[in-house]
Amino acid sequence: MAALTSDRFLSLLLLIVVDFSVSFIPAPINTQRLISKPAHTHPPPLDHDIHALHDHGCQTTINRRYLIERSSKALTALLPASLLSLPQLARAKCTDIESCREEGERKIEADLKNNPIIKLSNGVRYRVLRPGALSGPKVKEGSSIDLAYSISTASGQYMYSKGFGFEKVNFGGKLEPDLGLDSMRVVLGQHDVPIGIEMALLGMGRGERRRVELPPKVGFETSHWSPEPTTRRGKTQIEQYKKKLAGFGSQPPFPAETVWDIEVLGIRN
Repeated sequence: MAALTSDRFLSLLLLIVVDFSVSFIPAPINTQRLISKPAHTHPPPLDHDIHALHDHGCQTTINRRYLIERSSKALTALLPASLLSLPQLARAKCTDIESCREEGERKIEADLKNNPIIKLSNGVRYRVLRPGALSGPKVKEGSSIDLAYSISTASGQYMYSKGFGFEKVNFGGKLEPDLGLDSMRVVLGQHDVPIGIEMALLGMGRGERRRVELPPKVGFETSHWSPEPTTRRGKTQIEQYKKKLAGFGSQPPFPAETVWDIEVLGIRN
């Protein structure tokens, strides 16, 4: 069933109430008398209309417009605000599949123009998700940084993280999301993180966030599988990833990438 806008909904409900009210009005007994006698300029209140017809032998007429106005006011007072503010139907900017596809391609092109994918050596690619501070130090070889990260597979399946709020840490005796409460200390050049991540960190400022597509040849094996997961889910995910790289059963080895969201929380050069 097609969705109703607030105007259409009120109109339909109003017609039902008015028709229901008018259905109680008996037909005029003396048509000539009713025609010759003018209707009241100011009819009685709505809740007395029906009784007045019976008391006066249908000697008065009902002003339909007045009924509608009174019913509309009553409905507005009785209906909840959620029904009175129903969202309007969205209008598609494209009218067919082809125009929708073209509209999507234009948005992708504009996004890539404003925020292009940076390609590094060894197949590493990244995009800036959030710029860092304009002033202050930048990450360079030998920098000591506080790093928050989140790792997922190329298909988007979450693996594990630190400092992004997806995991829990003990804070004040309670388990709280680790956003702003946890991070990893990394010294560039010591391979605390994969080499490909070290390459993507160069030049980042404080508060900057990047999304890195990491090929396995500059991935976990270059950092001896650091950083290691601490949760059972994370440990399961990393074991499954190792099996995918090495091959298992009838499945041949597959060079699966991982996707890292990284954020620099602090820099000491």
